[in-house]
This record gives sequence, C-alpha cells and structure tokens, in this order.
Amino acid sequence: MRIGIDVSMTADAKTGLPSYGRSLVEGFARIDQQNEYWLYRVTWSAFPAKLDAAVAPRKGNFKTVLGNIARKKLARRWHNENRKALLGPPPDIYLSPFHNAPERWFPRLICVFHDVAFRVHPEFSTEANRVYCEQQWERATRYADRILTVSHFSKAEIVQHMGIAADRVDVVHEAADPMFCQVKGARIPDRLKAQIGNRPFVLYVGSIEPRKNLTTLIEAFATMHSRTKSNAVLAIAGGSGWKNSAIYAAIEQYGMKDKVHFLGFVTDPELIELYNTCTLFCYPSIYEGFGLPVIEAMSCGAPVITCRVASLPEVGGDAALYIDDPRDTAALSRLLQEVIEDPALQAKLRRDGLAQAARFHWDRTAQETLSLMQRTVANHSLDRTAVRMGVDERGLVDGFYDTEPAPEGAYRWMQSRGVLRLFLRTLSNALQVVAASPLKEATATLIAKVNGCTIGTALLYHGPRTFTFALPAHLPHQELVELFLEINYAMPPAMKGGDTRDLGARVYQVAFVQVD
Repeated sequence: MRIGIDVSMTADAKTGLPSYGRSLVEGFARIDQQNEYWLYRVTWSAFPAKLDAAVAPRKGNFKTVLGNIARKKLARRWHNENRKALLGPPPDIYLSPFHNAPERWFPRLICVFHDVAFRVHPEFSTEANRVYCEQQWERATRYADRILTVSHFSKAEIVQHMGIAADRVDVVHEAADPMFCQVKGARIPDRLKAQIGNRPFVLYVGSIEPRKNLTTLIEAFATMHSRTKSNAVLAIAGGSGWKNSAIYAAIEQYGMKDKVHFLGFVTDPELIELYNTCTLFCYPSIYEGFGLPVIEAMSCGAPVITCRVASLPEVGGDAALYIDDPRDTAALSRLLQEVIEDPALQAKLRRDGLAQAARFHWDRTAQETLSLMQRTVANHSLDRTAVRMGVDERGLVDGFYDTEPAPEGAYRWMQSRGVLRLFLRTLSNALQVVAASPLKEATATLIAKVNGCTIGTALLYHGPRTFTFALPAHLPHQELVELFLEINYAMPPAMKGGDTRDLGARVYQVAFVQVD
C-alpha cells in the first residue's frame, strides 16, 4: 500500500498540528517496514519557507516527494508548472493531518480534524482562521472517505455541530512524544534561571490566546498570593497567539509583573527540563480537542491541575486535579495553594500521572491509524458510483471549479473537459449526467466518454436536464473507470464578461445507473 501524507506544516514549528504530524510520521517509521510512505512537504496549496525541515524518516520505505530537487529550482517549478503533474500520480490513500482537504482526487482520503472550536467557539478565533477552517471542513465532508479525530469528545462535537454521520468519524488518541520523560537530575534551564530562580513555580505550556483561559489562571495565582506567603512564580511557555491583550492587562491589574514570567518559545530540551522541575503544571483551557500538554507534563512526572471540560477528563483520567468551571477563580486559587503546600499530594499526582501517561503512546497511535487506512483502502463500499455536486464529490479528478449554489441545487462549472473516476458495478448499464449550458441558446454539445470510449452526445440547454447514455457491454465492471465529459465549444469572451475561467458546462450530477 502506498500511503501519502501531507507533512508541509512540520517544516514550520514543533507545536500543535505540526507536532502531531511529525510524531505520527515518526511513529509509522518505527512500526511499519512494509508499506510505502510518500511524504509531501509541498502540496497543492503550500510551499513552506523551511521545507527542508519537514519530517523525513531515514527508512527505505519512506520517500519525500520531489525531495531530490533543490529548493530554488523546486520553487520555480512549483509556481510555473501544473502542480498535479509535478507531484506525480496519487498514492493509494492520502492522509491530511492539518484541518484541511487537498485540492486533488485520491483513491482514498482521510482528513484529520482535532476539534471544531472554529464552529463551537468562534469568539476564540480570528475571522480569517474561522473562515479558512469552515472552507476546509466543507471540502473535507465532500472529498474525504473518513474523518479522523483525536478524542471521543471531539467526535461527539463533530457529529453534533457539523452535521456528519457518526459512522464516518473515527477516533485515535494522540500521545506525548517519547522524548517527554522523567529526567534524573533535571534542573531549570540556564537561559530561564534568571526569570524563575530557585523558587517553586507553576508551569503553563501553550499558545497565549483566549481559549487557554490564562486570565483566570493569572487572577487565581494573584488571589493565592494575596492570602499566603508563597514565593512561587508562574512561568508561561509558548508563543503569542491572538486576541490576548486582556491576558497582559491582567498582569498589570493584579500587580504580578515580578511573579508572572513569559518565557516565549522554548526548545524541546528546555521544555522537558521545565516539566521535570515545575512544582505543578496548570492547564486551565476552556476547550480542547485533546490537550496534549497534559500528557506531556504527566510523562515527565509533573503534578497536573486542569478543567473538567471538553476532552481534558478523557486525557487526564483520575490522575489530575480538576476545577469544574474553568472560570471559577476561587476554586483554582484554592487548588493551586493545596498542591504547592502539600509535597505528599505532589508525589501522589506524579505517580498517578506517570501511570496515566503510559496509556498513550505514539506507536499505538500510529498502529491504530495505519489499521484505519488499511480498512479504508480495502472497503469497496466506499467506491463511488455517483458524484453529486456540493454533497459527495469523492469521484472528481480534474477540470472543475469550486462548487456554486443555484435555485435548482449546487453545481460546478466544468472546463472544456472534466475528468471523474467512478466505480462501475455489475448491474450498471447506463451513465446519467445532469448538466446545463451557460448559453441561452442550445448550441453546446456534451460528449461523454468512458475509458476513452465515446458513449454518446447531448445538446445542452440553459437549465439543467438529465441525459442518459447506454454503456457498451465490453466496459470492465467491478472496478474504477475514468469518465470524460467534454464540451465542443469555447465560451466567447463577450459572453464571459470579466470571468477568466474556461467555462464549458454547468454539471450537477454524474452517476452510473441501472435502467430497464
């Protein structure tokens, strides 16, 4: 089996989605020496600035697509050539791990969505990010054979809020990278010593954005200091996200400049040292698809406080301490004080956390994901016998523009030639096409071909009509065949106005059917 994986985002960072993609590929490299892996560091819409840093295991069954072309030459070709042709033939299955759907046809496609915060909590996102995620989700529902997510909570959210059937969504938990572990003799990194000092410290790891609920953490930390003599500090490790001015304002409001320290991005070795040396790890997030820092912290033996919301109880199990309401400052303040002042409780949480973290491992994640891909490739019930525009377009290959709405239903503008791949079942004896002409006059002729054989022609009208073409008996059944829809005219420039697209026909539906 040839497995294609988008690894483009792994070239940019090691947190969040990039970390997931990198760890999954490295897991495949450890457990699988049989299947062939094609890694796409450039895709149909992405050309990373640091593409040479994309994950690329040195194993015989792994290859980087276009990996033998120098970056500058590849950039020229990527901008000047047909990207589908440049990137070569499709693999048997393609895994898209980064909340998006590729812009080409694959025999099988799995898209990973870690959460649907963009729909459930749009206030936590920028408008640009929300619109992008909505567009990619809409593409994925039309093109993907399976949707993969990382927690049962996220699956429930996807089914409830995104209108997709539960039997099309699979759950595979992610895990902490194996590098996160207890380190004997760990110490606070020298670069960060001046900020943290030799004092007890509460650690937070993640982006600085509203969803992470850092204003509550800062207020709770300030409240604890107001009633105790603790000299503990709060260390926040992570890059600046968006909509975070209130977080910095809270530090000024509560006079915590000398007790709250922003460490910025930290290296992996530094992060491991921080997890190992912190007095406790606090993750007060309001909404998570998984909550990877919780497992990372537990893998290093850090006591964990988090919230009993979203996926966090699923990840933390009985090994973490929880506040029921993420906005409950008083409850979080009391819990912080309790753990900081009780070494015995810290020790118990460390032991329990290590046991909980051991339940999650990337080799297991990789194996379960591989098994899902194998089942998906072998499942012939997924072979499409029809394409309905805007609903299920897994058979579209080339020659079509984005879907557009119309009073009579969604349609796609086809170029002068459109290509589809559909499964021709034994009982199918005809091809049905619902299409229309962009011209009011009936002057456009649709030509239908199957595997290069012309099976009929039809005169198109301005409104959608159903055309049925009998299939020749010699065509192969019970396998994928190529359909070619062609138009015998080019749209006159005067009729197109400012539209620069090569418009051939409006196509609504294509299907193999059985007719009497």
